[in-house]
Order: sequence, then structure tokens, then C-alpha cells
Amino acid sequence: MFAVNQINPNVQVGSVKGSNQLGKEAFLNLLVTQLKNQNPLKPMDNTQFVSQMAQFSALEQSTNLANSFDKFEKTFSSSLQLQAASLMGKKVSVLSNDLDVIAGKSGTMSFDLPQESMTYVKILNSKGKVVDEENLGWLKPGSHTYDWSATNSNGVKVPDGTYTYQLEGIQRDGTHVQLSGVKGGIVNGVKFEGGQIYVTVNGTDYSLSKITQIFKG
Repeated sequence: MFAVNQINPNVQVGSVKGSNQLGKEAFLNLLVTQLKNQNPLKPMDNTQFVSQMAQFSALEQSTNLANSFDKFEKTFSSSLQLQAASLMGKKVSVLSNDLDVIAGKSGTMSFDLPQESMTYVKILNSKGKVVDEENLGWLKPGSHTYDWSATNSNGVKVPDGTYTYQLEGIQRDGTHVQLSGVKGGIVNGVKFEGGQIYVTVNGTDYSLSKITQIFKG
């Protein structure tokens, strides 16, 4: 028999490739080798042995838990993909502050007010320049729509294209609230990119988190 250096009780074990950690199998093999070749006159200290076995037990549980989470993640991702695919052809509402002007006519702005507010809207062109500002007056809580005239602050028709709008509400107590617009349309595409799921509505891609409502039919 010959003695070998005892396993460092402070060594870390794990399964990360390319790191200084011992893998699960390597740790177990090293421990068994140590037991087989220890000096019988000076056996491994029980406390140290129990400590090393506790490390191995913790590694085993951690590995099993990681595998379980990996399986859950794959199952959950597949479930989301199936749900997203089922949206094809459905009418939905998505969070969007885009506004299209086609043939000199603007799309409709839609938004929700949490409380009665004096409401203002700014329309910006593709370069981020404000082309028009409107005071929509006091509006009650709930859903609202607004049809922009597609003209700038001087009353001149703006070019066709995609614009964005910013909504702000000032409540009775003076609180300023930034509001998000809502756009409706039919889902005519579903994409899976970079681990994310997107739906295509009116030619624009939106993440699933942008969907606020799904309509029947």
C-alpha cells in the first residue's frame, strides 16, 4: 500500500466545461482512488470523508436539478411556440406607437386612459422631428381613438410614410402619465429568432409580450 495526497476539502466540484472545477465522474473516481490507496495505518479522517461525500451529494442534486430545469425550459418553449402558431389568422391588439400615412390619410390612434386626463399627442417623423402637436382635451377613463389629419402644425399635408406618436395625460391632481398606443390587426406570420417568438401584424414584427388582446373568430 502507498499513501496519496488527500483530496483538498476545499476543492470545488461541478460540471462546467473548461473550468477548474472537477466534474461529477472525475470527483467520484478521485475519491474512490484515494480510498483504495490510502494508508491503512493512517486512514482518511472521518470528518473529511463525510465533508467530501456531502460535496458529491450536493453536486448530484445540483446536476439533477439543472437537468430538470433544462427539460422544463424546452417543454415550456415548445408550448409557447405552439400557442404562438395558434394565433395565425387571429385579430389581436398590440402595443405600438406607430402611425402609417397612406395616400395622404392617417391610420387611427388607439389608447387607454387609466384616469380622467387632459391628453396631449405629439407626432414625429422618421427622423424624430415633431411635425404636429394636438391637445385632445379632457378625456374620461377607458379606451379612446383619434384620427390625425395627417397635416403638420402649419396645416400642410405630410408625406406618406410611418410616423410615431407620443401620448401624455395630465390627471386632475397634476400627475403626468406617459401612455402607450394600441394597434389592431391580423396575425399573418409567426417567427422564432434568437430564442424569442414574434408575431407579424400588418407587416411588422412584435414580441408576444406586446400583445394586449386576442379577439375571437
